[in-house]
Amino acid sequence: MTKLITLIGILAIVWFGFRLVGKLQRQRADALRRAGGKDASPKGNRTPPKASSAEDMVKCPTCGVYIPADAKKCGTPGCRQ
Repeated sequence: MTKLITLIGILAIVWFGFRLVGKLQRQRADALRRAGGKDASPKGNRTPPKASSAEDMVKCPTCGVYIPADAKKCGTPGCRQ
């Protein structure tokens, strides 16, 4: 009998835990919408995300550190270049 009561208690804790997590997620989404976050505008009015700038890197032949391709010197202390 005690095993059954313990099982029911554990199931109740899990059930209420999921309900609490769902409520917190809904509150967070509502706050984000009110603050003008990503869900604030309809899909047609969204601006595309900005592309991050990538830079080509080359390996320093002397010390092996990767540096920008347009760099003149490595900059690593003790490197001859």
